[in-house]
Amino acid sequence: MTNLRRIDSYSAKLLRKRIFCWLVFALAFPLGTPTFAETPAGWINSANTSAYTTTRGDIEIALAGFAVNSTLDIFNYREDLIAASGRLEGDSGDLLGNKLELHYGVSRDFSLFYRRKQQSLTLDLGEINSVDLVDIDQSLETLAQSAGLKWTFFKADLLNQDNRHSAASLELTAFQSESDSFDVVLEEIRLDNLTIFFGVPQTFSIANMEDEGWKSRLIYSWPLQQSSTFTAWTGYGESTATSGTTSDLQSATIRRFFEQSFEIEEQYFYLGGGFNAYITPRLSINLNYEYIKLINADFSRLPAEPLPQLPGFLSASSQAEIDSNHTLEARLAYWLTPEINLSVTGNLYANQFVGVLPHYNNPLSGSFSSTAYGFAGVELMYKFSGFP
Repeated sequence: MTNLRRIDSYSAKLLRKRIFCWLVFALAFPLGTPTFAETPAGWINSANTSAYTTTRGDIEIALAGFAVNSTLDIFNYREDLIAASGRLEGDSGDLLGNKLELHYGVSRDFSLFYRRKQQSLTLDLGEINSVDLVDIDQSLETLAQSAGLKWTFFKADLLNQDNRHSAASLELTAFQSESDSFDVVLEEIRLDNLTIFFGVPQTFSIANMEDEGWKSRLIYSWPLQQSSTFTAWTGYGESTATSGTTSDLQSATIRRFFEQSFEIEEQYFYLGGGFNAYITPRLSINLNYEYIKLINADFSRLPAEPLPQLPGFLSASSQAEIDSNHTLEARLAYWLTPEINLSVTGNLYANQFVGVLPHYNNPLSGSFSSTAYGFAGVELMYKFSGFP
């Protein structure tokens, strides 16, 4: 109950911060002055980080699929993941997912966006010496969602005939992600001084893997020449992530040795830059880099002391203590028409999903958070115009 009260208290504080941010924005938004077109002339993709807002009355919808496997893993990230963990084997590290992204231009200086991403990360634990396995899940199933707004509060060079203007924007995002429980069905557990045999196979789980938080970024974009644009940004964010271990054991005396709950509250600093250029009139390339730095973390657990003799996959000692990440995103887009573009994308992370999916620092996946990781994707975006 104490842990639940702490989580409720933090959630209440987080909600108050979000309400405050929205109120500040609501008061500031009317101060914006009328300007010319929202985006520069050319082939612009709202999925790329920039200070430009989606054109008023436009809705951009992007559908994407992404993956990594033995064929796509040209940098051997999957092998490095298996080697770093010591518990993984087989197809561990394979990733398969999809993404939906929406952008809507509310006014000349104000746009809204929503992102929804589902992914399945293969985790083949193989043989575990301390237990007799009956069944085990093979993947970590995750759903991540975020929504936010972008307000362009400054524009310059608006008299250029091709509208190649500079812009500065404030972006606010609220995010939430969660993973399904990872279940292991056992007949027997062999501890250091004790062997527990279950007449009926029992289920042990890594559960309650979820996080929520918010981030803000100040973004500035300016044209370098007629066919290219540079963007720089800095930001701050906060999150709270939870995870735990549970079982369906009937004996309360034995069950308590396998029940734990973890909570970590984190604060992040963001610094990044992006470059967008047109190789041909219809072919563009975009590169985005972001440095994520953990500037504060408050970790708590129940019970307060680590439980003795737990199997490795249930132990919080496997959680990583990584405080930064370097992320790189590349996109090559071909514009079939001014409304439709098809992109090939690539994502690289120096420390896997640190600062990207905070709840991945759990007993199951935390042990390999310090390894590099990457995946490739294909994305189709369509722009609808003429909305209010």
